[in-house]
Amino acid sequence: MPERSITMVILTRTNLKVLQAMIMFELPRLIIISVATFLICSAASAAPDLSGIWMLQGRSAERELVLTDEGKRIQAAYDLLEDDPSLKCVPASISRVWANPNVRIGIEQLAERVLISYEFYDLRRDVPLGDISVMSDTPSTRNLDGQYFKEMGSSYAHYEGDRLIIETRNHAPGYIRTSRGVPQSELSVSIEEIWIDGEQLKMTLTYVDETLFEIPFILDHTFGRTADTEVPLYECTDADYDWFEKLNAQQQRDSR
Repeated sequence: MPERSITMVILTRTNLKVLQAMIMFELPRLIIISVATFLICSAASAAPDLSGIWMLQGRSAERELVLTDEGKRIQAAYDLLEDDPSLKCVPASISRVWANPNVRIGIEQLAERVLISYEFYDLRRDVPLGDISVMSDTPSTRNLDGQYFKEMGSSYAHYEGDRLIIETRNHAPGYIRTSRGVPQSELSVSIEEIWIDGEQLKMTLTYVDETLFEIPFILDHTFGRTADTEVPLYECTDADYDWFEKLNAQQQRDSR
């Protein structure tokens, strides 16, 4: 074989070995990048479109409430005219802000988080997407003045099929139902399951807390889309129940 041909064969074999080595070296990284890209694209394409501005339709519906002795004790001690956090423009719980009538709720879905803007008390909620490791120790909800509310807990979320699942922990003691003092504690875990049903937004809110509830306490909500393009300001000021006391006094006088 001519000398030139031998040299070309040696070079070709050498280049082939170098190429094979490069491929073997880069293959794991390329596989990881490909899988990650696939998962990100799949998650993005699978995420339901919940974006828009919504308002509660009717009232939220409660399922069976079975309190423990501790839950009953807290409820029995509750005084609406003294203990309702709303008197100080403080959200009593996640349930309270979802269930308030005639206020808008805006949902914005980003690649790494879901932003929820509540007209009620001008609350802004920042919920990261991922597992519990992405949950912050800082409460997820603050108002436009920058005040954080631990009553709303710390949240994280993920998508399951056509549903957004938000889990919240680290609550401050508060009230799931302020009308009758249904409590929440530091140990309460809430799970919001949100999805689109036709033209409506549906949400099931479940509270789990063995210190307060014999069985999980579940509330169902239905929201309608509004024509609003932004969530208006609420501009809460400290309130009182003077109107409630005056109404009761008038009713008592009328009944005499």
